Amino acid sequence: MKKLVALFLALAMMMSLSIVFAEEHKEVTLTMSSIWSAETEANRAPFLKTLAEFEEAYPWIHIEMDWNEANAWKDKGENLALSDSLPDVFYWNAGGVLWNLVGSGDILALNDYLTDDIMARIEGGTLTDMTFDGKVYQLPYTKACSALYCNMELFDKYSVKIPETWDDLIEAVKAFKAAGVTPMTVGGSDQWPTNMYTDIIALRFAGDAACRACYYKTEGATFMTQDWLDGMSAFKELIDLGAFPADAASLTRDESEVAYFAGEIPMYVHGQWFAGSLSPEMQQKVKAVKFPTVAGKKTDNQWMGGAAEGFCVSSYTKNPDEAFILCQFLAENQSKNGFIAGAGLPAWKYDFSAYTDINPVLLQIVEATSNAESFLLWGNTALTGEDATLIGQTVYQVLAGEITPEQWCEDMETIFQ
Repeated sequence: MKKLVALFLALAMMMSLSIVFAEEHKEVTLTMSSIWSAETEANRAPFLKTLAEFEEAYPWIHIEMDWNEANAWKDKGENLALSDSLPDVFYWNAGGVLWNLVGSGDILALNDYLTDDIMARIEGGTLTDMTFDGKVYQLPYTKACSALYCNMELFDKYSVKIPETWDDLIEAVKAFKAAGVTPMTVGGSDQWPTNMYTDIIALRFAGDAACRACYYKTEGATFMTQDWLDGMSAFKELIDLGAFPADAASLTRDESEVAYFAGEIPMYVHGQWFAGSLSPEMQQKVKAVKFPTVAGKKTDNQWMGGAAEGFCVSSYTKNPDEAFILCQFLAENQSKNGFIAGAGLPAWKYDFSAYTDINPVLLQIVEATSNAESFLLWGNTALTGEDATLIGQTVYQVLAGEITPEQWCEDMETIFQ
């Protein structure tokens, strides 16, 4: 009899625990929007792995995924914000683009959820462009930066020196052109790949402080300086020397990279995520280096990039607790998985010593940026709305030969009016 009573008590306790467990973990469905819709995206595979890890860790939180191409998502997201219809959790850029949604009240401040333990795991400085008036509105998954990707096989074949200075770069361009090799590539029709070039060149000539002042439209900022003009003129010099394919202005980013992947183009300026797109064979041929420095300028160790993107929670989510869990999990684990896959620099602290097969090109970038003086968000990310559109359009016009460097400075100056 005592055994039977004990059994009933045990069963009752199990049922009670089951009810409590069910109450603690009520089934929830969250909507989630991200980029990396294309199979070729370097971040797609690690993100799919991160999603699978989340489903295993939180089986009661279900995700309805919405995949997008990067440019398409920006427009779509802005339209959703107008009708308070953003998904529970979503990918977004930092800086001025993020501030637009913060200002319109579409993003949830995360401070109440950010425990000391969580904050201790985030790399220092990565929340700078995600924090406004002391409130954190986004969690990063990667640190970004521009690098010069050099195909060593071609450099060795034509006995060209890896450029360390601007003069070296000009000589390299001339040497490859003389050998019948197109020196560099860019996808002009997508506009932002051209900004990758003009931003880093402007940084070298004008410096972080001047560029930051213009991108964030601080008092006294101006594009009408000799440094800005020299930077855009330097970009025009590359164009005039034939550094880019003749049809660069009409190429998409994907189209422009075909010849590089085929080993036909020796130099390419792009983000650190490009390292993840290199095949194992190409990883052995490519060396990622700091963009060449400019004589007389103290900008040698300044970089374009920083924590430029991450995950946000919409302010009108019906499940803020679960949405934060998803947001934080995606940010931290995509940081780990993306780095292991060679798609990005980690924004969260993690011991990677057990991993021996991390992309060697990405490790080169980690080493090159380990003592960086500063990181500056790209102009089309720091700027917002029509200003961001303008910087994309105008650098395209310079590439296409439609406007001069002087006209570019004048056009960009209009953002202060």
